[in-house]
Amino acid sequence: MPGAVIEYDVPVPMRDGVVLRADVYRPTSDGPWPVIVARTPYDKTDAPELLYIDPWAAVRRGFITVVQDVRGRYASEGGDGWRPMEAEAADGADTIAWAAQLPGSNGNVGMWGPSYLGNVQWLAAAERPPALKAIVPQFTWHRPEDGLAYRGCAKELGLVTGWGLGTGFDLVMRRHADDVETMTKHLMELVGDVDDLPGRTFRQLPTGSDPVLERHSLASLARPETMAAANVPVRQDAVTVPSLNIGGWFDVFLQGTIDNYRTARRGTPSKLVIGPWNHVSTLAQQGEVNFGFSGNGFAVDYSTSISGLSFDWLQAWLSADGTPPEDDLPVKIFVMGANEWRSEAEWPPARAVDTPWILGPDGSLAPGSEPAPAMMTYTYDPDDPVPTVGGATLLPHSPAGAFDQRSVEARPDVLVFTSEPLTDDLEVTGSVTATLRAATDGPTTDWVVRLCDVHPDGRSYNVTDGIARVRTTPHEPAAVTVDLWSTSMVFKAGHRIRVQVTSSCFPRWDRNLNTADGFESGSSRVAHQTLHLGGATASCITLPVVPPSS
Repeated sequence: MPGAVIEYDVPVPMRDGVVLRADVYRPTSDGPWPVIVARTPYDKTDAPELLYIDPWAAVRRGFITVVQDVRGRYASEGGDGWRPMEAEAADGADTIAWAAQLPGSNGNVGMWGPSYLGNVQWLAAAERPPALKAIVPQFTWHRPEDGLAYRGCAKELGLVTGWGLGTGFDLVMRRHADDVETMTKHLMELVGDVDDLPGRTFRQLPTGSDPVLERHSLASLARPETMAAANVPVRQDAVTVPSLNIGGWFDVFLQGTIDNYRTARRGTPSKLVIGPWNHVSTLAQQGEVNFGFSGNGFAVDYSTSISGLSFDWLQAWLSADGTPPEDDLPVKIFVMGANEWRSEAEWPPARAVDTPWILGPDGSLAPGSEPAPAMMTYTYDPDDPVPTVGGATLLPHSPAGAFDQRSVEARPDVLVFTSEPLTDDLEVTGSVTATLRAATDGPTTDWVVRLCDVHPDGRSYNVTDGIARVRTTPHEPAAVTVDLWSTSMVFKAGHRIRVQVTSSCFPRWDRNLNTADGFESGSSRVAHQTLHLGGATASCITLPVVPPSS
């Protein structure tokens, strides 16, 4: 097993003359070795970041390991400053060419890492640098307009604002590097806004902008230039290297991970692994639910870890004498409820049957029912939004995962529909959508739908959810489709299935102020919502039901 030596702040020249800096972890024994690269905006010396990507373990597996600060961040030069994602394609390609020529390299380069570190892999791979042979993007997005800065046309406020403030400290320090007094003043103002995220900071108006980020002149994921640069689909057709895509059922970028896999799978070897994890934790304990020992990221299916999966994949494609992985089933998912891993030939599983479950005017939920036409109403006040309780979130002050929803369901602005207790286990694996026949008395509003697993003692745990922001003709009913993304869940016998319908989930998503100009002016009004039930256009949720194995 090789030891390791570390070279700090190694200069990496870019094509435009800007110098980025990387820490290089080298095996002490003779090579040649393949090289793997992680490119981060979060500080290449950050302890939590290093614990996750684990460059020391990579060296033990026989890789020269490069961890680099991206342009404009920490030890790297900035050129004309840091603009998230905008320089990552070219800088990634230049870094890969440089890494392939490192002393001791065998000329083959791979990339790995989560979130921003995952997106930069797709951007670099689309440049087709010859030395790049494989990537392992984890917990990352596909389309920024529906899965990064926005979801269903609503802003991912908790993510956008929290991330912008969190990445702002290095920006402020670089901006005022020659004036410590001014730097300290601005840093303390930034700290104050971070500390007040759950209150004043998230509630600042108008919602169409991000006043706190604008006040500090900080980067925003919602900038059109940032979203354009971060858009994987416009480049993914150019990607020809094998990819291992890793995600979590409670990750804010879950659907992006799935869509990246499905798109890449069309033209090159690609695999998908999804555990019961959120964006910052791969432990089996997700919120108030524990999914069992094998749900841990360090004990995947009792046999390996996320790092082990990543390094196995990279070693197979990068080693000079490596053998590409056997052509086994490409999808590996953790089935919640059953709390077990299963391999599939495709996503979603072909045997899953899309089954409409009808929302009844008496609060019932049943497949194939045909209640008489009726209506249910509630009032949505943007000054008193439904609070975010768990879910696939990335919020600084509110944990992701499964939490008891009864406090949410007790609110008068949340409609609840519940099935009878199940007589047998029912597995839902695949894409979940809701179709509502709905109306509001204003020009715009939001519809939020959440799927829950209700235990026999009454605890109601969130499984997956979604939001749709709509512009409407006041009082006129219209069909609204809400994409709840994907899940794999066994609702156990004796449990009940529940659906919530409401109009907010704050501060995860920004509040719809229910006015045509509210996003720009900050003006708001109370909305009176009507959900039409029963009849030929019944509101329903469509569940991909997997038949029991024979």
